[in-house]
Amino acid sequence: MAFFVTLRSTALGLSLLAMAGCSAISSIQTASKPLDTFELSPLPAGTVSARQSRRYLEVAMPSATGAFASDRIVVKPTPLKIESLPDARWINDATEHVQLLLVRSLANSGRFALVTAAGSGPSPDYVLMTDLRAFQAEVGPESVTIVIRSTMSLLSDSDGRVVSSRSFDSSATAPDTSREMVVAAFDAAMTAHLTEVLDWIAKTPLR
Repeated sequence: MAFFVTLRSTALGLSLLAMAGCSAISSIQTASKPLDTFELSPLPAGTVSARQSRRYLEVAMPSATGAFASDRIVVKPTPLKIESLPDARWINDATEHVQLLLVRSLANSGRFALVTAAGSGPSPDYVLMTDLRAFQAEVGPESVTIVIRSTMSLLSDSDGRVVSSRSFDSSATAPDTSREMVVAAFDAAMTAHLTEVLDWIAKTPLR
């Protein structure tokens, strides 16, 4: 009888080890699965009419909460809960991605002789500071709404004077919850956001 008890215990132990091994392999396979990568579009030249200047502009890295200091696409099922869009990521951390979109869109506008990211060009005449307050998909009972909010300040680099400051709030609705539709709605909201930013910059007097 003791033999059979021992045999059953051994078989159970091997079974548990096998299950644990399968679980570990499954976890490794899931961890190694590449995430689909998405990139938003900067504004092309001619989107906003702007008077050209010979000034240099530096776009600082946006400040934001930790949720946006990551390449994951933020989803908020409730106002206080933060999740990520499954199996998807931005091409850069969200803050860096927004910075590069601003750099490329402002460069395409022709408003400045040179537009660079912070620390990558000569001493600028102006610096654009951004506080990224929202960059997320908000899940409602029947739809998904993309929300992008920011406050931007244009500073004179020579004396730190605030030339102009303004808040922006853009949104777009995704027709369904698929990753492609959510990202397409992000692109629409970002296009509206960038258009407002460029229009504000174009109308701001520069010395």
